[in-house]
Amino acid sequence: MVTESSLNRIRIFYAAYFAAMGLVLPFFPIYLDGRGLDAVMIGFMTGLLALAKVVAPPWIGHLLDRRPQEQAQQFIVLASWMAAFAALLIAFALNLYLLAAIVLLFGIFWAAVLPLTDGLSVSVSESERADYGRLRAWGSVGFVITSLAGGAWLAGENITTFPFLLAGLMIVLAFAAQGFPQVERIEIEADARIPFSRAFYLLLSVAFIMQISHGAYYGFFSLYLADAGFSGWQIGLYWVIGVVAEIILMWRWSRTVQRLAPALIFSVCLLLAALRWMGTGLTTDYLMLAILQLLHAASFAAFHVAAIAWVKRIAPDSRHAAAQGLFSAAGFGLGSTIGIMGCGVIAGSLGYAMAFYICAAVALAGIPLALMLPKMGLNDSSGGDLIRE
Repeated sequence: MVTESSLNRIRIFYAAYFAAMGLVLPFFPIYLDGRGLDAVMIGFMTGLLALAKVVAPPWIGHLLDRRPQEQAQQFIVLASWMAAFAALLIAFALNLYLLAAIVLLFGIFWAAVLPLTDGLSVSVSESERADYGRLRAWGSVGFVITSLAGGAWLAGENITTFPFLLAGLMIVLAFAAQGFPQVERIEIEADARIPFSRAFYLLLSVAFIMQISHGAYYGFFSLYLADAGFSGWQIGLYWVIGVVAEIILMWRWSRTVQRLAPALIFSVCLLLAALRWMGTGLTTDYLMLAILQLLHAASFAAFHVAAIAWVKRIAPDSRHAAAQGLFSAAGFGLGSTIGIMGCGVIAGSLGYAMAFYICAAVALAGIPLALMLPKMGLNDSSGGDLIRE
């Protein structure tokens, strides 16, 4: 049953999950540096988290597609507790091999729960009881809060509290998941032999390309601005502008975006992403950068909201969990990893601006694939069955 209380649990889950991301992305490398790890080992440890995003979501999704729906919720609770335990162990692991194993274990449990929650949120959204974008927007709020508060708290010796803060957020995930709504559905016997459609694999490819194109941004935007003379608070402000644009899109236009034809929405998002990366490489003007950051609403928010919805519609009914897992692995796992690593090589030899130019070219290269996706939106009379073919 879907109640306002159960919807609040989803909102709390998203806020805590992305609050954790707001801690991990900027402060995990700093924490490892404070423990004496060199740049190579820091890169290796953060790479383990990316590896977990590639492996865990599709594997867990495949297993849970063969189980009753209630077991997915039980797994989210258990995995969140295991992630909390692993986060605590990070503080006490003195051996590098042990630390690496614990980081990978944490990454697996942390990465596995988000696609399952996204699938539930889309189901709730399609039942007209809530909107996925408005639920997911609370994650962006959590990210902003911890990014700003973390910078104030995790300074100097306080960085040693990083694992404990991370564990606390994982515990919040566990408690939130215990009250998730129960969505009624027609039980369909899971059959892993039912193939995914051509449209599904096209969508995975487009998501993969879009995340590659974000490599320069997620990996080197802050360094690019610092190299251009921007102060720390100015760099933080530009990140916040992007996330605020993301929140507004998800809150105001989520339902509209989800109903647009895949070929239209994804090709437009890729085009605007290319414009964003090209502009970022060309200028460090204060006003122009602020305007370009507003395009985060398209390159991330609109693309993500539409993709999550269409993954569920295109995938076979008995393989929704595996489909969301594959989407997460292709984009946020493999695509992000290749994008950041590749841009690191490019930036090191040709400079940050060139990395953004190449990311713009990558985004443009994805448009022909996007145009091969279905050209009918949810309002078209042909119905949804065609997009499963």
